[in-house]
Amino acid sequence: MKIFMRALAFCVFCVGYCNQAFSIEILAHRGASGEYPQSTRLAFDRALEQGADILELDVHLSKDYFVIINHDSDLKDNVGISEKIADLTLGEIKTLDAGHEFTLDNGNSYPFRGQGLTLLTLNELFERYPDGYFNIEIKPNDKTLSETLWQVIADYRMEQQVTVASQHSKAMKHFRELSGGQVRTSATIGELIEASLAWSTGFGWAFQPKFDVAQLPYSITTKPYVRFFQKKGVAVDLWTVNNEDHIERSISLGVDGIIGDYPGRIYRALVDAGER
Repeated sequence: MKIFMRALAFCVFCVGYCNQAFSIEILAHRGASGEYPQSTRLAFDRALEQGADILELDVHLSKDYFVIINHDSDLKDNVGISEKIADLTLGEIKTLDAGHEFTLDNGNSYPFRGQGLTLLTLNELFERYPDGYFNIEIKPNDKTLSETLWQVIADYRMEQQVTVASQHSKAMKHFRELSGGQVRTSATIGELIEASLAWSTGFGWAFQPKFDVAQLPYSITTKPYVRFFQKKGVAVDLWTVNNEDHIERSISLGVDGIIGDYPGRIYRALVDAGER
């Protein structure tokens, strides 16, 4: 990731502005994870109540091949144990308290302990929000996860309601082959570096994207770079945008989506900007 950030930061420069109105979507990063335990039903419910358009989440495979929603491969940050998802069965995972480590006051209190919050499977998420829209990141570089993810998406007929992301070329290439273009995908790290080099060296005209969405870090994104992708027919989402000033700047860049832990903040900023 550090190599990616350095390479992209080197490429993303230039000045200039374009005047165009855009409809900007709110992507709730692991749900409303700034206020509720990440990736739980509570975080996702609250995100939708706060105006989120899309639920953003990360997935891993359990030992018995269920698609589990969690940011990290281990459970230290939210459950408080060091075990990895890949080493646990779904039955074992469901005994764990997904709100155990969440605190809003630096550990003085843990208001969501013992509240019955568990890690979710992707099946459960689709069943809970059958009309929802989802941005799903394949976290490990695992072809088996790509296969299982595609099967769940197809089983629930969610092809038109899902965007699949991954930093990893192997996992993404395999998913694209399996899904045959039926699901929108975002750029891998390698594809973003390739695009950035083409754009910054004057060969952007020759770049042909194989992805539908470019999900970019807020801190190094400029309006000309956003427009480069959009002129190629590629949507642009920025991550992870939580500061209110940064949200306002993201809106001014004319991006297609803003990914953040506080979807309510993004919603209010869009209302103030006349976008909602």
